[in-house]
Amino acid sequence: MENPVAEVKVDAENTEIKVVEKPKKSWPRNALLFTIALILGYIHYKYASTLFDNDRNFAYLSDLEREMSFRTEMGFYYSYYKTVVEEKPFVAGITKLMYDKLVEFPKDVNALNRFNIHPEVLLGAIYRYFEPRLNTSSNVECLTVARGEGLPPVASCTGLGVPVLFYLEAIWWLAGVTVAAVFLHATLISESILGGFLAVTQYFANHSELTRVHWAPNERENFAWPLLLVQAWLVSFQIRDHGKKTTFQLQVAIFFLNCTALLFWQFSQFVFLTQIAIFFIMEQLRIINMKAFCIFLHSHFCGLHTAVLLLQGNDMLKSSLYVSFFISVSAYCLFFSSLRIKVENTLDFFVEAWLVLLRIFIIVCSSIYFKKLISEFLDVQEDTHIWELLYSKFSNYKSFHTLMYTCSDVYDFLPWSTIVRLLKSFLIPFVIYNILYVVNFWCQRACDTLIENEQKEKEQDSGNGQDDEDSGIENSTTDNKVKKRKPKEDENQDNFIAFVKSLEIEPHVFYGIAQMVVYGVMAALIMRLKLLFVTQMCIVSGLLMNTKYWRFVLPNKKYIPFLWGILLVPVCIALFENVNKETSYVGQFSDPPLEELLQWISKHTEPSSAFAGSMPLMAAVMLSTRRPIVTHPHYEHHDARQRTYAVYKMYGRFTAEELYEELTKLKTTYLVVEWQYCYGKSNKNCTFEDIWDSVSQTSRAVPPLCRALLTRAPDHFYPVFRNRRYTVHRLHDVSLRYMPRSFDT
Repeated sequence: MENPVAEVKVDAENTEIKVVEKPKKSWPRNALLFTIALILGYIHYKYASTLFDNDRNFAYLSDLEREMSFRTEMGFYYSYYKTVVEEKPFVAGITKLMYDKLVEFPKDVNALNRFNIHPEVLLGAIYRYFEPRLNTSSNVECLTVARGEGLPPVASCTGLGVPVLFYLEAIWWLAGVTVAAVFLHATLISESILGGFLAVTQYFANHSELTRVHWAPNERENFAWPLLLVQAWLVSFQIRDHGKKTTFQLQVAIFFLNCTALLFWQFSQFVFLTQIAIFFIMEQLRIINMKAFCIFLHSHFCGLHTAVLLLQGNDMLKSSLYVSFFISVSAYCLFFSSLRIKVENTLDFFVEAWLVLLRIFIIVCSSIYFKKLISEFLDVQEDTHIWELLYSKFSNYKSFHTLMYTCSDVYDFLPWSTIVRLLKSFLIPFVIYNILYVVNFWCQRACDTLIENEQKEKEQDSGNGQDDEDSGIENSTTDNKVKKRKPKEDENQDNFIAFVKSLEIEPHVFYGIAQMVVYGVMAALIMRLKLLFVTQMCIVSGLLMNTKYWRFVLPNKKYIPFLWGILLVPVCIALFENVNKETSYVGQFSDPPLEELLQWISKHTEPSSAFAGSMPLMAAVMLSTRRPIVTHPHYEHHDARQRTYAVYKMYGRFTAEELYEELTKLKTTYLVVEWQYCYGKSNKNCTFEDIWDSVSQTSRAVPPLCRALLTRAPDHFYPVFRNRRYTVHRLHDVSLRYMPRSFDT
């Protein structure tokens, strides 16, 4: 940000004085801001890594235990990093990803196209490049750990030379980028470093509500969300300083971030959809002009096309509502943006307001139509489960796939306990108060501008009248014709229209508040998205430190620091309690039954044997044993959902023959049945038995098939391994030999 400084210039003859605004160099302030951001980011980097290590005692686990600790999707994604690191040469690893024979046996799957695994590919490539320097005694330290409880000791290695620790190190640094971006964005909209500090303080005070990085480090949002926050900061910077020489540099940076976020997280498209919608509404309300809006769209155009190219034509992205909405808005900008009414009176205002609503309605309807058209043309059904999930939120509609989501707490509505914690830390009161006094500031400033203009007009009129009196020239008919008078319509100009024209809304502040509101709606519907909402609330809370808004609330500014001190007391209390609670927890990861199962699979099954079972368990099997699987935790694909539906029939009231037919189609060799899924209980009627009873018409008198699989051996299923949590069945008995009959002739 450059602050102008007045410079007076006088010409050679001293006849004319010019006042030129010279930009003041602000690099010391910018250097200070980035230094503080780096320090705060480093603090969160250490904080997140410490919480993760405390939770699992990760530094003292064996390689197998570390892999087992990556539950469900985490293990699924990490398996691709493991492939890139271990496969020699590097090109062979990339080929294995493009023709993956493990994840949906017996199909070949292009993992680069389907699973947003570009973070793993990038980190794997970086690790391989630096591997000769990392695998040294100074970077790797190994020791033997005694585990007790009758378990054999294991070897545990630490240091950046260990692939899994190098992988996690990148995630912790991205967690640091998150806090740095929160600080910079809050500082931008509050125009105060104190606003950035307040946002970061709220971030740590509500840490458990807005990030899962220390519990689930390699989930997709932990790679993309830091980039999305940096992108939002740069976009806000761009619309605040529109027209500056830095526009091109910002465009390049925003384009890169847009593309990378789309590669790293499949949900980024929905974030960008809301962003384009907000900017379209801002253009319709004339908060930003069409040029600024088109520059913004250009960065999305470049980022979207590059992401589709690098994802090798991902169908879910190509047929997304984000793409169709972008097409509709771009068509409007090209052909219909000039069809606007110049507002001169109240009638013009109401006509334009009606047209704004009509344009928004047309854009929304055309976007839905284009999405349907593209989906039918490409024959894509990848995101149907998302719309079914939203439909089920407001109706009695149920299906197996919607219940798989809604039975998980993270896809439920936002709980009241979260609201209570946000109230306790004063985050919600700060945000509500900030919105009120920002709106009040905009309105008061418009009123002041209106009064000021009226006073100037009166002074001009009185000055003109005095000149006429002092001129000494008598009025004549000719003079009356020449003399200009304002018509009565101008003299009695509509005050409301004048107020609207005087209203100057700061676009970067409006965008931050609007984005928070949209994230709030998304979080209310799906609790997992509260990380978007609460983080944006922390950024908006920084507006409290913008003193220019306080002049209409607290005229005497000397009381502002005292008021800040009072308001920050509950924030500091919540900060201390939350940090103390998170850092005091110490856990130890250990799962002997799963370890026993994985070791048995590695030793007693062939590498080509295909396994079926629950999605979380299959991710662990593919990661640690490198055996093919038929189901996996990545649910954003129609065929993957159908495979899960077929395999999970083992927990419903079906016959062994029905399950055997389904598994035979998938060419499954082994079936793994889990005791907890078969006999588990749920207060929400969300056991697999309850789910199947809700969606299938089988008789309730028939017991679930899994109970027969766990207690005896039905036809076609032969138990080959059993412990207290898992039972493995082979789908045919290898001890039998079928010989053809011979006849004497």
